[in-house]
Amino acid sequence: MHHCACFAPPEGAGKGAGEGAGEGAAARAWRLFVSKPAQKKANQLKTKIVVNKKKKEENVKRKIGKSVEFKSSAKYKLIEDLLEGYPYTSLPVPAQSIQREPFMLLKGRVKGQFLNGMELPFGLIDPIKYELLKLIGRLGDPFKNLCSHSLTPRLLIDSLFKNQAEITFDELCYRLEYKRKFLMPSYTDVFLYEKELLWQQWIAVRNLKEVSPETPENDHERVHKILQADETTMPIVMIRVNREISNQGVHPAILKMFFNFLNVEKRPGTLNRDYALLKLESIMRKLKNRDFLEGIKPDYIYFMLNEQAKDAFASYNQSEFDRSYQEALNHNSLKQNLLSQNATYKKERRIFSERTKKALMKFYEIQPPSFFKEYVKKKEANYQVIHSKINRMITSKYLQRKRRREDILAGRLTPQESPPADGAPAEEAQPRRKKKKKKRK
Repeated sequence: MHHCACFAPPEGAGKGAGEGAGEGAAARAWRLFVSKPAQKKANQLKTKIVVNKKKKEENVKRKIGKSVEFKSSAKYKLIEDLLEGYPYTSLPVPAQSIQREPFMLLKGRVKGQFLNGMELPFGLIDPIKYELLKLIGRLGDPFKNLCSHSLTPRLLIDSLFKNQAEITFDELCYRLEYKRKFLMPSYTDVFLYEKELLWQQWIAVRNLKEVSPETPENDHERVHKILQADETTMPIVMIRVNREISNQGVHPAILKMFFNFLNVEKRPGTLNRDYALLKLESIMRKLKNRDFLEGIKPDYIYFMLNEQAKDAFASYNQSEFDRSYQEALNHNSLKQNLLSQNATYKKERRIFSERTKKALMKFYEIQPPSFFKEYVKKKEANYQVIHSKINRMITSKYLQRKRRREDILAGRLTPQESPPADGAPAEEAQPRRKKKKKKRK
């Protein structure tokens, strides 16, 4: 049997250990011969592994240092002092257990004759809880057009602040009420009964009948079911209720309360982006039993803001709000009047400039002489004469070429004997020599 010399053990390597410690130490180890490129590649890989390991260790140390430095900063300590013992890190147990399926209780029991009012919820929901529902529906991550999920701080702050570092109270109200639409909160136990109540009220006040959105088994041509005039489906009801509540807006006291909730610096009329994000992120990190990549649930937001909302409603001054609202209304009406007056002024100025231009152009008008028409007629007659001469010349040239072509085809004239084209002399038919340039002295 042939053995490769590369893998053969050196002499003396197979001796037993009993032959002496000196001989065992003198025995050479196994040796594997590797090509130089392979050895170079292996060394590069070893170096890369060592470098990557050192980089990872440095990154871990840097992250730990940053977290320690951030936690020791004044901004973090300010947030920690505010959040001491707050918010509810675990949901409190309600006094009475909420029914898991409230639609079984409300199905067919909400009648339109008992609903008094012009809009939802017809006075059947606590005002503070209903206003918090409208606020929470605007804060959650939207799942258009059906519902909203838990609040993700970064998405909410980006939506409210855009690319600004600070915003005012008016900008917050505008972006919260007009730019963010209301969507019914999902995965909630606090508003489980109110959601179904609002849906059933919308159906009852319009004397509609809820049917299944699924098409019958024998209908394979349609995706959506064809509804009668008095029928509706739950997805349609959910979208319409969201739209109606979104048009109602949020109570001014709740908006002011939410502004003060995010305003860590307590600066009047100005909200800082960094502090608002840091506060919401700190609240989210403290929550217990939070799923992976989940934000702040609607129930947590309700329990955090419930007491503050009650205080805001108790201290709300309707007369002061009416006065500020009237001032804003007067300012907007004055602005609209100025814009309309400016548009009217521009229109009148444009008409005046056109009239002035026409009046000035009369000074530059020249009355033509009495014989001008005769002059124009003679000029047109001369043009016609010139055109007729040009046409005769073109026609004669065409006839000459046609006659010469016919003579060549009939054999009466050879191409060499044919006269030069266009009556040019024979000397010009020869190629011209280039004139030599005279050298200047």
